[in-house]
Amino acid sequence: MRGRRPKERKCYVLRTSEGTVVEVTREVYLEWYQSRRRERYQNERKQKYSVSSLEALSEKGMIPEGLADNPEDTVIRKLCVEKLQAVMEELAEADAYLLYLLFFEEVTVKEAAQLCGCSRKTITNRRKRILKELNEKLKAIGIRGGCF
Repeated sequence: MRGRRPKERKCYVLRTSEGTVVEVTREVYLEWYQSRRRERYQNERKQKYSVSSLEALSEKGMIPEGLADNPEDTVIRKLCVEKLQAVMEELAEADAYLLYLLFFEEVTVKEAAQLCGCSRKTITNRRKRILKELNEKLKAIGIRGGCF
């Protein structure tokens, strides 16, 4: 667990959703709080960078309802995915690896910075630059937002 560790206690307890108190070991206690922090971080990241699921995009009206049910839309989506893969293959290897880490492996910016041997700000700037470049390339070949 990163950051400041809680003081040693005689007894560690967690409160369940029903309100009951359960006694646990220190390791379970620390892991539970770490997972809560990780979940909060992921939610903040989703809000800040608009990273969301297909269901959330559908709720926002960016993906038509019943996309999977309509064969034409399924074909269009597959074509968009193929074009995205082609555009991603044009990226530099380091840029593609960074996107893979951040969006597919769900590595945090801090962890990515450690893996790449640079600062968090560098990773943030690279991510913005890469996404902007991808967006421009996709627009150039006729793919608008909401295709995915």
